[in-house]
Amino acid sequence: MARKMRKYSEDVPFSLTSMMDMMTIILVFLIKNMDAEGQLITQAENLILPISTSKVQPKEVSLSVVVDAGYVVVDNQKIIPTPDVMAQEDLLIAKVDSVLKERRATERDHALRAGLPADEAGNIIIQIDKNIPYDVMYKVMATCGFSGYTNISFAVMMKNGGEE
Repeated sequence: MARKMRKYSEDVPFSLTSMMDMMTIILVFLIKNMDAEGQLITQAENLILPISTSKVQPKEVSLSVVVDAGYVVVDNQKIIPTPDVMAQEDLLIAKVDSVLKERRATERDHALRAGLPADEAGNIIIQIDKNIPYDVMYKVMATCGFSGYTNISFAVMMKNGGEE
């Protein structure tokens, strides 16, 4: 029986070793640049977050407030139009306060059932458009404080070391 001889082409279009090296470099680059710390927060639509150089990671938070040009939103529920907040003189935003107090009472009940201290300050994260006036941010922060959420964190875009 005669064995068939394989014909090998002289022209190889690419080197398998080079391709493996390239894929390894890409994989190492992606793993190095992936940030596995912190919690994932979905940025609200039409929201431009301010840029920060802070390296502090926020604690795990179960409640979020979003303030954009249209509405103040607590956990994906539209509460009050932002222009109404701008127009009011009082620091306390009554509609937001009632929702936050209700959520805070629920958190305290869960903490008591789990045997955890219920008198700890509440944690909340605020996503606010960088173009919203300071007055609105101050009112939202004051309302959070009045409602029992005194550990306030802001969602910001982290500034990379090389960017300016």
